[in-house]
Amino acid sequence: MKEKQGSSTRRNLHVLCYEHHTEMLLECRSEPAESFLYSCREPGCFVDYHSSQGYFIEPQNGDRSEPEIKPDVHCPKDGRLMYLAEVRPEKKSFRLWKCPECNAIRTNGEISSAAASSG
Repeated sequence: MKEKQGSSTRRNLHVLCYEHHTEMLLECRSEPAESFLYSCREPGCFVDYHSSQGYFIEPQNGDRSEPEIKPDVHCPKDGRLMYLAEVRPEKKSFRLWKCPECNAIRTNGEISSAAASSG
């Protein structure tokens, strides 16, 4: 079992699905280079992450009748929605969030501008 999953660099984000804690795949779109769209690769999971709008659920077969609860972690520096960058299986409550723009990090409510451990 891995000690930690996920990490980040400025242009190469390693976004984790908040449901499965697996790395999401970068979708190639004809959008501006500053925006990134990631999709969960787990079968039957419709969680996506967009660098400007955060996590969202892609509607399937029409609209969804049940509201989805999604992470709403904002960067205190620039207000962007942060992405889940690291979890630790040995410490189930640990969550490390990163800002896609300024790389600020937040762990379980704490805020830091230092980069996460590299590796």
